Amino acid sequence: MDTRKLTIIYTTDVHGNYFPYDFRHERWGKGSLQRVHGFVAQECKHNPVGMILIDGGDMIQGEPTSYYFNYVYDSKRHRVADMMNFIGYDVGVIGNHDIETGHEVFDKFIEDCNFPILGANAIDIETGFPYFEPYTIIKRSGIKIAVIGFITPAIPHWIPRDVWKDMRFEDIAESASKWVAHVKEVEEPDFIIGLFHSGMDEGISTEDYKENATRETATSVDGFDLILYGHDHASHIEEVESPSGKSVLCVNPGCYANTVAEVNVEFKVKPTGEVTSHSINCQLHYIGTLHNSQVSEFKKQFRYDFKKIHDYSSEKIGKFLAPVDVSDAYFGSSAYIDLIQELQLHVSGAELSFAAPLFFNANIQAGDVKVNNMFDLYRFEDHLYTLKLKGSEIKDYLEMSYDSWTNQMKSEDDNLLLMCPMKNNPTRLGFKNFIFNFDSAAGIRYEVDVRKPKGEKVNIIRMEDGTPFDYDRFYTVAMTAYRSNGGGELLTKGVGLTKEEISERIITSTPKDVRYYLMEYIKQKKEIMPQPRNHWKFIPEDWVSKAAKRERELLFGKSAPTII
Repeated sequence: MDTRKLTIIYTTDVHGNYFPYDFRHERWGKGSLQRVHGFVAQECKHNPVGMILIDGGDMIQGEPTSYYFNYVYDSKRHRVADMMNFIGYDVGVIGNHDIETGHEVFDKFIEDCNFPILGANAIDIETGFPYFEPYTIIKRSGIKIAVIGFITPAIPHWIPRDVWKDMRFEDIAESASKWVAHVKEVEEPDFIIGLFHSGMDEGISTEDYKENATRETATSVDGFDLILYGHDHASHIEEVESPSGKSVLCVNPGCYANTVAEVNVEFKVKPTGEVTSHSINCQLHYIGTLHNSQVSEFKKQFRYDFKKIHDYSSEKIGKFLAPVDVSDAYFGSSAYIDLIQELQLHVSGAELSFAAPLFFNANIQAGDVKVNNMFDLYRFEDHLYTLKLKGSEIKDYLEMSYDSWTNQMKSEDDNLLLMCPMKNNPTRLGFKNFIFNFDSAAGIRYEVDVRKPKGEKVNIIRMEDGTPFDYDRFYTVAMTAYRSNGGGELLTKGVGLTKEEISERIITSTPKDVRYYLMEYIKQKKEIMPQPRNHWKFIPEDWVSKAAKRERELLFGKSAPTII
């Protein structure tokens, strides 16, 4: 009986962290593809013929680096594909944020990769077959490995239809059942890996899709020997029992290439070549500060790209005459949110605007504003949409937002905000619900009475220009593509609109993303005095003032990091 060893190195949710440098804050950073290259080269020495390098998606979105390569860099090739080719990736899966970049970007990225990017459950509506490759076969040391890839089917809930209009997305568990059976019959592999851009569980779940379906799939579909997953950014290793009682290892190393997963598989093989059994063990390796000659080799290979990104991201575009702090947004009208609201109203010409914080905490000091500061102001490449909403629907929308954001206070000693220990750091407090669903409105004057129960907190007083607010009239409202597509369910659960009704309400959309317009707006103005519009507030103010002081310290005390 022969023993053969396979080493699988896995990264996921890199989100633009290609170099160990934080271009947003102009300081050295952790992890990165540069250090992945160093780690892979280091591990290759131990098993040079039995290694597979895999990525779990969301590679080309998230930082000035990816934005530059996607939309600014003038090149016939996608440089991130070149980086992954240089490192030696064998297979990847498409992520929702990769698709968000648009066909022109992600199709080019995939074309330039020297390895397949998978997505079995993303179906081309014209052909009925997967738009991306559904699986790939990799042979190492006489072992035949099948890798089947899946993407979260929640994309239609987050990304406008015109970005993915030639696709539909199947449920992961249903698609996995079909493709595992197909691969077993046609390919007869020795080992099957499920590669999921979908979290373990929780997330958004509707009648149409389940965002995070790793656990559901592992417990309902037989045939996987290993599942590598991502999307939820939560570092985790767990053995899950399949329907037949087999233990399936599920592995997520977390995000930003600060940590990589190394899965070692040992196969027992007969002289005939038949695999009789295998055993698996897994370790997560922190590579945040790794340095060796191969790290330097990557740096040398892509030094020109590093310089171009640095020059682009450090370009001065204007000046702020006052600081902007994201944390202000949780306690009332704030300079941070209201600058975005002002921009959205200006670009769209709408009567109202909705916006939410996109970072737990970030700040921009008064003084020169650079391109990189825009990535602290605005996190995603989201386009701006204008919809028609009735006055009563606007109230319902805000009620759901503030219900996910604020507690019902019975006394001044109660919490204002809905808080709980952070999932990945239980010693720190964070928010119970997603901050990117904490929408406030501009264009109207209103109060939020935190003493009132769910659905009764918001009192719209009038329009900001002093005219009456009419609950029966339709208004034009600016919001992100994510929100106008039903993201966060404020338009669906909150307002009660169907996806079809939302589509019918859309009036306009912008050709470029909100961050682009922010940069152009600041360039045009040259100097901006960021300040709150003071058009809405929490009441009673004495209760809120005391609670806000306590909760600022709990959430953003001196020991708290700037960005989470």
